[in-house]
Amino acid sequence: MAKLKTVFLGGDPVVMTFDFDESLVTDGTLRFKSFESYSEDWARFIYDHRNDEQGRTLHDFDVVYGPIANDRVGAQINNFRNGYISFETFLERIKYMRGITFQYAFCTELAISKLVRI
Repeated sequence: MAKLKTVFLGGDPVVMTFDFDESLVTDGTLRFKSFESYSEDWARFIYDHRNDEQGRTLHDFDVVYGPIANDRVGAQINNFRNGYISFETFLERIKYMRGITFQYAFCTELAISKLVRI
């Protein structure tokens, strides 16, 4: 992904690696939201947070874990918002096409402070 971004934006690709102590989300240190699969709740969360034009965080979780949405999310949000597709079609179209892959989103300064650069 870093190489691909530099094709469009210029510069040299840089990848930084971090370690994260997952016990921080189970011991209550960090507020945590988890989506274990593609679901209606997951799709609504993706829609709400990618649809906010001011780029605000609309939740109070430190860390969110769940399936990666595919790269066409923006186009599908517009299709759904404009009534061109149903919510069910929106959900199907934002699933990652190569199977289910999960990611963490570190949403607060507190969460980011818990990352340890390797």
